[in-house]
Amino acid sequence: MASSSTMRATALTWVLVALGVVCLGVAVVYWRQPANALPGFFPGANASSAAKHTKHGIAAVGLGIMLFLGAWMTTGSKKDASSDAV
Repeated sequence: MASSSTMRATALTWVLVALGVVCLGVAVVYWRQPANALPGFFPGANASSAAKHTKHGIAAVGLGIMLFLGAWMTTGSKKDASSDAV
């Protein structure tokens, strides 16, 4: 049976992966849609602007990569403290 810390780490990994995928999706929306077509809850949505928010997309990709790295770091093996003693 898995320990509760392993289950928490697994849940955290999946949450970080899901958030990373969402961030990459947001980046695609920023790159594909002009500011007047963005959903109203997106930062930079402006009904009178036809510009695309490239920097917002780059920031979303950067955040997504950081979330994926965080997920990767949660998958590392846990060393037993007693095995390090000599």
